[in-house]
Amino acid sequence: MLCIVLAAIPSLTSCKKEVSDTTGLLSTVPSSASAVVGLNIRTMLEKAGCKVDGADITPGEVVEGWLARKANSTASENEAMRLVLSGESGIDPVGAIFFVDAYNSYLTAMLADTGKFQEFVEKQSGQKFTEADGVKTCGNVAMSGAQMWVCLSSQATIDPKAVKNYSALDESQSFMSNPYSADIAGMTDDIVGLVQTGLISSGRSGSFIGAAKTNMALGLLFEDASAFAMKCNFLKGKMELRAEVFNSKGETAKFLLPTSKIDTDLVKSLGSQAEAVMALSISKDLMKKIDQAGSSLGGNMFGAFIKMFGTIDGTVAAAVSDLDNFSDGLSGAVTTDGNPSNDLMQLLSQFGATRKDGKVVRITNGTPKGSLEMSKAADYFKGAMIGIMINADASDLGGPKEGLKTLAFSLAPEGKGITASIDIEGTDPAENMLVTLIKNNK
Repeated sequence: MLCIVLAAIPSLTSCKKEVSDTTGLLSTVPSSASAVVGLNIRTMLEKAGCKVDGADITPGEVVEGWLARKANSTASENEAMRLVLSGESGIDPVGAIFFVDAYNSYLTAMLADTGKFQEFVEKQSGQKFTEADGVKTCGNVAMSGAQMWVCLSSQATIDPKAVKNYSALDESQSFMSNPYSADIAGMTDDIVGLVQTGLISSGRSGSFIGAAKTNMALGLLFEDASAFAMKCNFLKGKMELRAEVFNSKGETAKFLLPTSKIDTDLVKSLGSQAEAVMALSISKDLMKKIDQAGSSLGGNMFGAFIKMFGTIDGTVAAAVSDLDNFSDGLSGAVTTDGNPSNDLMQLLSQFGATRKDGKVVRITNGTPKGSLEMSKAADYFKGAMIGIMINADASDLGGPKEGLKTLAFSLAPEGKGITASIDIEGTDPAENMLVTLIKNNK
């Protein structure tokens, strides 16, 4: 596939190409890649306030500010971002592919102007390209024909032999043999990708025990869990990410545990406002399944767990003023079968005063306060089995919180599988979330 693309543009030293093919990019990604993510560069540039005219990119004010702040950064990720965002890089903005192969991660894209790209990279790095076996390299950047690669796992080098091998893959050896390749090549979302469960379970750390635990958990939860498929879009005032588990056939993996949905009226009964709201639905069927799973693994593995929580039958919810200090305001509710165990009541009493309200045990410790409306959280939890919504200021993101209002997560049954959702809401409903994130990336 890539050969066809290159044959149509034999000389790109100074000319510009009108159309690029993300299928051609995917044909240079090995089928063994543990993660493949498509980036709709054109759409995201436009959402970030840039002007895109064919292959010409004019950075907007927000992107210009980011480029100025990161001008002296040597991080590989920032280097790759400069390549994509700068109007001087010669990169075709139609799309890019991120992938992980073995222990290396790469970003690859087509070039509209190879001469312009070479000049830009050499100017940024202070080094010159060298050529071996038809592959030009400069630090961690490579060129082959009208395609470029950046090795994100290195700040200094890229293996030209690896690039040459990627360029020569036939369809059966490339990611084009994966059923999900059409979703990535289509570029209908801002970001779309597939991550193999093996990459998640190992955590890229090589921990055998960690991988074994994760694989065991996935085996209990899903039938033939092979990969996580995700799609992400930046919209006005929010970012939406959706993910589900696929099996080895490229289909939605069957979720093996019984599911039930959160009682949103119970969530609303916790109060009017808080800083964080959490809820999950636990049915008797689920507890029975967990007990059976423990027995099948040998002994009474979950015996103590079942003894304490076995009388729960419905929604468990809590609203707090402070994630680190529940005594500052907490309102909780646990739905039971009407006969909560002594162990459960003793546990709940550690969080505040308890009282029975029919089949519901309510826990109070002051009154939760905050800027997050309980009704808003309840609406978000509709149809979900697990839901969390947090005021961004109250969260521990480990990064900038400017411009962010709420963070939300949910797991909801959909067909035979489960859909995971992550939603980030911005403080400005008229501003695209991508602009918000770039502005506040210092």
